[in-house]
This record gives sequence, structure tokens and C-alpha cells, in this order.
Amino acid sequence: EWVIEPRREDLMSRLRDVWRYRRLMRFFATKSLEKMIRRTVLGPIWLLIRPLFPIFVNTFIFGGVLGVGSDGVPYFLFVTTGSAIWELFSAATMWGTRSLDLNRGLMNRIYIPRLILPLATMTPAYLNFVIYMVVLAVGFVYYHTTTGVNYFTPAHLGWSLAALALSGVLSVGISLWTSVPAMQARDVRFTLGYVFGFWALLTPVLYPLPTEKYKWLVALNPMTPVVNGFKYGILGIGTISAREFGVSTAITLVVFVSGMWFFGRAEADAADKV
Repeated sequence: EWVIEPRREDLMSRLRDVWRYRRLMRFFATKSLEKMIRRTVLGPIWLLIRPLFPIFVNTFIFGGVLGVGSDGVPYFLFVTTGSAIWELFSAATMWGTRSLDLNRGLMNRIYIPRLILPLATMTPAYLNFVIYMVVLAVGFVYYHTTTGVNYFTPAHLGWSLAALALSGVLSVGISLWTSVPAMQARDVRFTLGYVFGFWALLTPVLYPLPTEKYKWLVALNPMTPVVNGFKYGILGIGTISAREFGVSTAITLVVFVSGMWFFGRAEADAADKV
């Protein structure tokens, strides 16, 4: 028999609810992937065009025309590594922000633990990340074959995994703040797109870390140690500051915990306010 009772609002109760309905994750993940190629002529080819085109354009402009430094590694590898972790963060946050709005029809008909929606809808961002990693692996093989130099540094791979975890948690935390307001106003999504455009310029994705004169920007940007740590773990370039990485971790946890608190209070009647 089924017993219907109010759900407790603490974090563990919500996570148990998500685990109970975990099979829905695959459904919403597939739905978000289909959203990427729906009503397109090229179809799945766009899955490759979206990550590859910016890489080649940035390599040509910044690495070729402008001659931006890359800490001693080929600029193609430099920008692909930085873009992989940054695009994972930004794309996951954008998809998570849209998650409730994309599924509002189902939310009005059946019960769904709404925490599932931001998590599952981020799937396209992780697929893009896998494509970036495949491109990066091809780049390693190419440069090893043509120059005899192996630019991959597996000894520091733990830093890349830590950076990957931080970017994922931060994207979820921001999405928990933005998904409910975005369901009521598209301005949230539009504004977030401009914010990420500016934020990317303050993060060493296309260029090395700034000089000492601009170190204060590093402390204000939680994604700088993440991108730097990811590059360090894969390419072995740059340096790692435990203090800066710790500050980034603290900011990420604050955003995530506060996002869980806000989402828990706001998501229950979000659909009714539309």
C-alpha cells in the first residue's frame, strides 16, 4: 500500500527522494539531448560542430594572429584544455537554468522530485566535455607523432579531477539559484548568457594566468583556480596555489548549500506562479 505524507525538507530527505526516482534521470537526460538537435538539418553533426568550431577559431585568432602565449605548449592544446572545463561549467549552468522551464508541462501533471531536473538536463554539457576530451586526445597523438613531445602529464591528473568536481558542483549550485526565476522570466537566461561572456574574459581560458599586478582578480573568480588546476593536471603548465584552490572550494560550497536551501523553498510552487 502507498502512504502519502509530507516530505521532510532536509537535504538527506531530498537526496533519498532523488534516488527513489533515479530512473527518471535517463528520461530527462535523453530529452535534453534531443532538444539540442531538434528541428535541425544537420542533426547529430551539430554535436561536433558546436565544440570544434570555437576551438579552431580561437586557435587561429588568438594563437596565430595575436600570438597569445600558451606556457610552452601548442596553443591548440592550451585552448582546448581550457575550453573543455569552462564550457562544461557554463553549458551545464545554462542547461540547469532552463531545466524547469523545459519540463514545466510534466511538472504540472505528475509529481517529479524537481531536484532531478537540473541534474539530468545538464547531460548535453557533459557530452560536449567528452567530445572536447576526444579532440584533446587526438591533439596529443598528433603532436607526439609530429614533434616527438608528449604534452600529457598523468602525474598531476588528480588536480584535473578535483577541478572537474568543483566545476560540476558550482554549476549545480548556480542552477539551483537561477532555474526557478528562469521559469518565470526568460530575462534570467538571457542575462546569464551575457554574464558568462564577460566571465570567460576574466578566466584564463584563452590566455595564461595574469601577472602579479592582477592577482587580486584570481581571488574574486572561483573559476580561475579551477581552469588553472585543470590545465595543470593535464598539461603540467602553470602553478597550483592551495590557498586559491581552497578559496574556490569554499565559494563553491557556499553557492551549492545556499542554492539547495533556496531551491527547496522556491521550487514547490514555482509552476503555480507562471
